[in-house]
Amino acid sequence: MALIDMNTEEIQFLSDRGVRLEGRLYHPDRLSYGGVIFCHGFFSSKDAYKILNLAGDITGAGFTLLTFDFSFVSGMPQSFLKFSIRQEVRELETAARFLLTRGVRFLHLIGSSMGGVVALLYAASRPECLRSLSLIATPVDLPALIATLSGDSDFKNLPENGTTVIDGIPVHNEFFHEALALDIPRAMRSISAPVLVIHGALDTVVDVRNARILNDSLAAGHRVLLVPDGDHNLTRGEDLDLLRSEILPWIGTHAGNDERPRNKRVSR
Repeated sequence: MALIDMNTEEIQFLSDRGVRLEGRLYHPDRLSYGGVIFCHGFFSSKDAYKILNLAGDITGAGFTLLTFDFSFVSGMPQSFLKFSIRQEVRELETAARFLLTRGVRFLHLIGSSMGGVVALLYAASRPECLRSLSLIATPVDLPALIATLSGDSDFKNLPENGTTVIDGIPVHNEFFHEALALDIPRAMRSISAPVLVIHGALDTVVDVRNARILNDSLAAGHRVLLVPDGDHNLTRGEDLDLLRSEILPWIGTHAGNDERPRNKRVSR
């Protein structure tokens, strides 16, 4: 469904550091107690092609959708110097609190690529409001991803005060040291919400092996779907149809009776 066909609201909210974050609310045509938050990937934004194409289906199912830009998006590419996964997790926490103040009581997360790591780490804290998690092309083996992106096999010894170029964009080396220090295996074991894992078998950015790691490591109920001819982006028409046919039922199945849509629009 096209963006102009939906009832949207451009919003702003403050991060934990007082940084103004740009977001967009997609409203359903009836009151909803359930909300969906989309977490975009490393080189993406709230205008990611996938979520723009799925937004109408999410609101059509009766859920409020929040998309937002993580703080590093403003001022790219220079702002990539400040990229931090832990900071993005805190910004997701802020986004969740914001949506909960808008009449939504329960949340579902969709994370794409690095946004999936952020969603996973947030879910590991077991927020009571979280009902489901959908991860698309999520790199849980961060050392392997960093080696692929940086082309540096000795990234563990990168100088802390330097930068490393990724796809022509300099990223502060603090990001690499922070990523290596994250305990992703523990996070996977800590998640209690049900998890849907979708990954392209031909992904050359985040190896499909990451989906198998999730399958073997997640303690919560989960389902893993491999797209045989899918790449990292999963933006072809057939890919979007698959995401639509898998993610929406996953969210709907794990929505409790107390968040089923009613007949009025969510209050603003």
